[in-house]
Amino acid sequence: MNINNNYSNVNFQAKFVKSDSLCDIVNYAVEKGKFDKLNQARKNIDKAYLMAKLKVDIFYSNNHPALAITKYEPKKQCSGLSVDDYVPTNRVEFECQKPKANPVAYALKILIKMGNNAPKNNIYKDVVATRNKKSLEFMF
Repeated sequence: MNINNNYSNVNFQAKFVKSDSLCDIVNYAVEKGKFDKLNQARKNIDKAYLMAKLKVDIFYSNNHPALAITKYEPKKQCSGLSVDDYVPTNRVEFECQKPKANPVAYALKILIKMGNNAPKNNIYKDVVATRNKKSLEFMF
């Protein structure tokens, strides 16, 4: 996904599947001047698990903003070159404790935290390295 502004040459799809939620997060990061932090988080996330792809979805759960990150891995004996060659293997949901919080800002915080000190932090381990934990909650 290319952004139509100062960062138009940056492709934010290395590990991420294009989604409307991801577009909203990237655009929000650009508006708020946090794109560099988000891009650095993406680079840290890209360092391991080369064949895995991540899909980001923003939604509401119990009237609270929430973020779901789904991990996709290539099917066995597939090249992994097209979207059809991937299957979902893990989904982790993060629910904000503040009902009136901005859902896009919350999702941006989670993605940046996931990229900080990756692959050693718990969010990265739960989503990408799959520690058998399916749901986390964070207070913001």
